[in-house]
Amino acid sequence: MALTLPDHWMWDHWIVDDGERYHLFFLRASRALHDPERRHMNASMGHAVSADARGWELLPDALVHSDGPSFDDKAIWTGSTVVKPDGGLRIFYTGISRAEGGMVQRIGWADSADGIRFERATSEPIVADGRWYQKWTPGYGYDEAWRDPFVFLHDDGRWHMLITARARGAGRVADVRRSGVIGHAVSDDLDHWEVLPPLTGPSAFGQLEVCQSRMIDGRHVLVFSCGSDMQAEPGPGGVWIAEGAGALGPWDIDRARHVRPEHLYAGQVLRLRDGEWVFSGFNNIVDGRFVGSIPDPIPWGEIRLVGES
Repeated sequence: MALTLPDHWMWDHWIVDDGERYHLFFLRASRALHDPERRHMNASMGHAVSADARGWELLPDALVHSDGPSFDDKAIWTGSTVVKPDGGLRIFYTGISRAEGGMVQRIGWADSADGIRFERATSEPIVADGRWYQKWTPGYGYDEAWRDPFVFLHDDGRWHMLITARARGAGRVADVRRSGVIGHAVSDDLDHWEVLPPLTGPSAFGQLEVCQSRMIDGRHVLVFSCGSDMQAEPGPGGVWIAEGAGALGPWDIDRARHVRPEHLYAGQVLRLRDGEWVFSGFNNIVDGRFVGSIPDPIPWGEIRLVGES
């Protein structure tokens, strides 16, 4: 069944299978904030488990902001979770700090041996490299985009991280709306990361949020989200699919197709244990109102892709 919390908004989320249970991690914030736009600066990471990725048992929060001062002492944002070689879970997540008023995003991680209690394990957070990515300075009108780490083990034997980032040189509004890129970092051990140049160039999207690289039915795809307010050309906001040549691209961003139903955002694609691919995104704006809940996953075959292929 869908997951709804009467006293909290829920939005970006992701699911990992540890072989015994599906783990759902999600951003949450109290509805006592009244204005859903305030949720971002007050987000923590909820956690639930399921035997079938549909009926969820709520667990204690996986992460809340640290006491600080720290890179994550203001709020916790989106990430991904992997099963480590030792069988434990590692969450990679985005942190923002009070020091910069939440304007700088950094990436850290936390580990769990039992799949319930998570302990921060970050030695140094991963930060955007100014050689390739836009950095924030006081007076710059936009945040330093470096969030939503998606981590996977590639066929080359290395761990790769895809990141929502902004290309260096994005200054004016017109530039920002064309500056979204997929940032890239690699590691041999999940602990030590090297930041590399972006995997994509600037396009018609100002951000490629909550991205995933998946191979569905033999086709490599990049899943990402972008609101209509961050696109260079007028168009629908929501989830997009771009086809590519491999797990690290290149992807044809300019020919990305839009996902329907359109009220879902921060879309994720997951392969269940029975081999079925499903799509999940949070309930965003419906009839002009922010909903903030997580519906049941939708079979991939029921998803409609609109636009050029």
